[in-house]
Amino acid sequence: MAMTTHRGINRKDRRSPMPRLIDDIRAAGRMAVPWCVSESKLDLWQKHAQQCWDLLQKADLPVVLIDNVAQYYFMGTDQEYWDLCDDFPNLAPPFELAWFEHRAPRLIHSREKGDTDVAATMPRGRVGFLVFGTERENLVGEIADNARWVLSIELFIDYDRGDIQGPHGTIHLAIDAEGKLVAQPWMQTFCDESQGAQVAGYVGFCHPAFLAISFMHCKNVSFIDESVPKPLAKKYHARTGIWPAKYKTLEIRPLQEILRREGKSESTGLRHAMHICRGHFRDYRQGKGLFGKYKTVVWTPATVRGTKSGTKAPEREYEIKL
Repeated sequence: MAMTTHRGINRKDRRSPMPRLIDDIRAAGRMAVPWCVSESKLDLWQKHAQQCWDLLQKADLPVVLIDNVAQYYFMGTDQEYWDLCDDFPNLAPPFELAWFEHRAPRLIHSREKGDTDVAATMPRGRVGFLVFGTERENLVGEIADNARWVLSIELFIDYDRGDIQGPHGTIHLAIDAEGKLVAQPWMQTFCDESQGAQVAGYVGFCHPAFLAISFMHCKNVSFIDESVPKPLAKKYHARTGIWPAKYKTLEIRPLQEILRREGKSESTGLRHAMHICRGHFRDYRQGKGLFGKYKTVVWTPATVRGTKSGTKAPEREYEIKL
């Protein structure tokens, strides 16, 4: 794998609606050093980037497009501050290894900051996440006693028109058996101490991925298998030498139907309360077991449904303002 600084990337015209970030990274044949990597740690970053590169080449790597979730996060709600403990009800890793990505929002809507026009400065930006989950028994080092997994994310950013940088560093979250964060997140970086606070802000870039993971645990949100139309795929292959990856999208139409039916979204807009009932584990290892014979632990998934205005979400449920 060849290495290059981000200034050396060939910025091709990307007016086509098709190219996925994962495809463009693979087609480039290299990782690009982010702006925050210090010269003294460049060798360490290169070894780390090679490991990420090898994972990104896996033919069976699940690719999940989360544009609709990112649109909700940035534009469908005016919530400015998101708490990792309270605002993402289930962060249990949905895959051992997966790639998530979304296009940069055109607008960020906030009750505190007003509307920010992102399209004016980053019209073709994209954000990608290499997401992997590790069982506690496979971890080395100190970890919270009640952690069941560590959810890890490698962040890649197309700052606009092919200026693709990453990985920026690994963000780690210790997650318990019910999908809750149980310790302060930590990040492996390759920057100088003077840049630490700025790089720490990259955790916020991961919020759409965290929200998508929470939605994945909802029983009325499903995956839809997608593929690039053949004419576009052939054109991309002719230009780059690789075939674009098949990908999955989150099907949230049941959620939309609920908002239309119960929240009257056509007349009130998306900013109507809904809540996510928390998923949880049911332990049948003691007593008679599941159905009187199965000694197992069963995950009872979350569900998504609307609430009437002013109605408080019941216990064990998480409320989102739309």
